[in-house]
Amino acid sequence: MGISSVCVAVPFAAAVFFMHAQLHLAPQSIATDLGQPLPVATSWHAFGQAIWTTAALAIAASCIGYFAALKVITGSAGGPRIVAAIIPGVVLALAAALALPVIFSSDVYAYGGYGVMDAHGLSPYVHARIAVDDSLFRAAVWQWSNPLPLCVYGPLFVWIAKVTVLWSAGGGVAMQLLALRILSSCALLACAPLAYLAFMPISRQAASLAAAGIVLNPVAIWSAAEGHNDTFLLCIVLLGFTVLRFFGSTAGAFVIASSALIKAPGTAAAFVLAAYAWNGRAKFYKILAGIAGGIALTAIVARPFAEGIRTVLVPHGHYTPQFSAQYFIAQIVQALFSRHAPALELGIAIAIVASGALALHGVRLALRGELQGAAFIALGAWLIVPNPYPWYAIWILPTAFLAVGSRAFIAVIAASIAIFVRYLPDVAYANNVDLNLVITLCEVAIPLYLLLPAQRALDAEAVAESDSAH
Repeated sequence: MGISSVCVAVPFAAAVFFMHAQLHLAPQSIATDLGQPLPVATSWHAFGQAIWTTAALAIAASCIGYFAALKVITGSAGGPRIVAAIIPGVVLALAAALALPVIFSSDVYAYGGYGVMDAHGLSPYVHARIAVDDSLFRAAVWQWSNPLPLCVYGPLFVWIAKVTVLWSAGGGVAMQLLALRILSSCALLACAPLAYLAFMPISRQAASLAAAGIVLNPVAIWSAAEGHNDTFLLCIVLLGFTVLRFFGSTAGAFVIASSALIKAPGTAAAFVLAAYAWNGRAKFYKILAGIAGGIALTAIVARPFAEGIRTVLVPHGHYTPQFSAQYFIAQIVQALFSRHAPALELGIAIAIVASGALALHGVRLALRGELQGAAFIALGAWLIVPNPYPWYAIWILPTAFLAVGSRAFIAVIAASIAIFVRYLPDVAYANNVDLNLVITLCEVAIPLYLLLPAQRALDAEAVAESDSAH
């Protein structure tokens, strides 16, 4: 078990070596980017493609160890010793990923900028050009422009970012960014014991699979090392399910719903939980009470966030699907009908209907108490997202381990890994339409192809049940 987890780390360590070697051959045109405290590969054209290829090969090689670890656990009874055995491999993989000389997302700069703004008494939920005499803020502005993008994260995360950048300020901008990334990595690491505790009511094997499957996932490791706050979100959601085990449905649902203080999508997990409790009305109402409490707390604490969404994002935001089912279908409609049809609107409508049908199927399974329903709901929601990014896969990854042994399990895992290709256009060729379509097809078609046999089997099962009932 320990060997398999270490095999996840080795390709990341190799990528550190190869990327450093590649950077010695970097073109002069990206010298300014490389001069930043933490270089972010953005529109680096052919050189960016080479850097991305190194990362993609590392992810692919890490998947060998990842799948080997899952196979070992599947053939065992599970238990806390397995969770303990994977921790060294996860730590090594995260350490190697943190040592990579280049990342593919500027989000950690924005996080630092929001923390600096909050430390200076400025709201990150107000979209206005500001001047702050701070090196980290200037670095964030260089990456994003001034004003920074409107903060769409909850006040708890802004507070975490503020405390982190203040605590690490003595080490300079590079140290502040590294501190945020280490914190995100620690949050992913904490998901191992939390997932084990949360999944224990199913079985020790399921709990072990969930713990290993989440923290050893190569794309999750990459995302954590980039500093994405989705690891905090998952940490709180898993904590909520653990609280539910030991302190009851209301307390657990309250914690899960309160995860919106980090990022809004966490609340969806609370409603999925409610669907599973539908047939036990006493528990259902307790869960609803917890959800209401969590949402109420969030609404009170996050009033500036809600005001920013209402006054800035809603009136001035633009809905532009990219690298998603909506985008892909819109491109097909436009190619077939040229200007004779509203391609974007039709693409959005068709994708939402199809994805919604998949999610509703998951809800139906959940209402029947079938655990794999959560995976179908997650996949439906995943396909509805207008512009998915690799770190979003952290949201749906735990549901795979509620569907072990089914095609939904394979589809969710595949979706969480295939999404890594989404980095390529940002790193290399942002405006290559043909490449963008191929990338989108990889993201969408691979999990759907793996899921379709499961859908047919479930439909056949439903027909058989209907016939026997008659």
